[in-house]
Amino acid sequence: MSVLRLFLSAAVLSVSSSVAFAAIPATVYKSPTCGCCEAYIAYLNQHGFKVRAINSDDMNGIKKRLGVTPGMGSCHTVEIAGYAVEGHVPVAAIRKLLVSRPKVTGIAVPGMPQNSPGMGVEQPGALPVYTMTRDQRTDVLFGRF
Repeated sequence: MSVLRLFLSAAVLSVSSSVAFAAIPATVYKSPTCGCCEAYIAYLNQHGFKVRAINSDDMNGIKKRLGVTPGMGSCHTVEIAGYAVEGHVPVAAIRKLLVSRPKVTGIAVPGMPQNSPGMGVEQPGALPVYTMTRDQRTDVLFGRF
């Protein structure tokens, strides 16, 4: 990686999220009755993303279309910049995804873990964030957030 790219990556990560990511649209697909999905949408909005919420009764179809690996599912799926962001993924992991642009279909925090964004008081460093690939492999390449 070039020195310039490293510098730019660090600069983007250090800038306030409301400034750096204000123009990036995020589409959240969710069940019409999910309360924690609403809390996650508020979390994304607070961090400067432009969120559009779409209620759906076919979440499995949406997850399949976006390439969410079986076993990585949660209550909502976000489509952002060509990636699937599955579940209660911290904004720090989304920022890393958008800056590094890895060749994956997306990232996921499977299930609905306590103390994840939208599920209580967030505990940074407690959540493993998985990458997902088209051939349905997963890895914890992103580490803990």
